[in-house]
Amino acid sequence: MTIRRPLSISLVHIGLTILVLAGAAYSTSVRADIDEVQPSTEFRYETSRWTEVDIALATNDGNPALLSIYSKGANGLRLLQNAFTDTQGRFFGELQLPAHLDSVVVVVRTADRQDTLDLIVGENLIAYAE
Repeated sequence: MTIRRPLSISLVHIGLTILVLAGAAYSTSVRADIDEVQPSTEFRYETSRWTEVDIALATNDGNPALLSIYSKGANGLRLLQNAFTDTQGRFFGELQLPAHLDSVVVVVRTADRQDTLDLIVGENLIAYAE
């Protein structure tokens, strides 16, 4: 006794095989296109960078000020780091920032002052002086 398969099943198998082979051929051609892409010489693979911070505040009381440094995004502010100035109101240090940031928000707090500063991230430098 032999079992005969309907002709439609074998046609389905042939059709699926052709689709798989066509997909493999297309995948190979797409991969070749991606391999030929060369990033520009200015492209950096790093996702973060070290940035110097130089902030000089005019403080009258001789006490250090608290600096809260934030990144600004679609979901609001995100704290990156807190730091204190010296007694003359100067902070100099390094901060690791996400590579895509071009500005930061610095909140200055002292006993008699609270200010918000929008500062631009220059070429690996954030600078502000009063």
